[in-house]
Amino acid sequence: MDAVTYPNEAVTDFVRKHIVPVRIRYDQQPLAGQYRVKWTPTLIAVDKDGNEIYRNEGFLPPEDLIPALMLGIGKVRLNEGNYQEAISHLSELSSKYPKSEEAPEAVYFLGVARFKSTNDFKVLKQTFDQLSKEYPSSIWTKKASPYR
Repeated sequence: MDAVTYPNEAVTDFVRKHIVPVRIRYDQQPLAGQYRVKWTPTLIAVDKDGNEIYRNEGFLPPEDLIPALMLGIGKVRLNEGNYQEAISHLSELSSKYPKSEEAPEAVYFLGVARFKSTNDFKVLKQTFDQLSKEYPSSIWTKKASPYR
């Protein structure tokens, strides 16, 4: 990723604005052991206490790294209870990168964040409907199926 992904201008701009990157080699202790880094690249998003919230392992080209980072940020914000920021990041991911691998998961957790911020059960049905329409074969659609 050093040769292709990290030097990409969009990636460097995104990281500069939204991320505090820390590079850990798989053999660098104690952090590699604490976060179970067995291979690089491994992308881990942690909360302010260092708890792992999101993980993505393996090479990602620039067009795939940004949605992965956005998903990690959204899930961290959701975990913190900062629903409006989670909604913002997950909405942006699902609208800018609808064909990404992360999009269905973003839609799912966007529904979760919207529900938690409103307690409106209709949001969960709308989330299932959107997933069914846009990502019918996604595991995230199956996970949302109780909300039909």
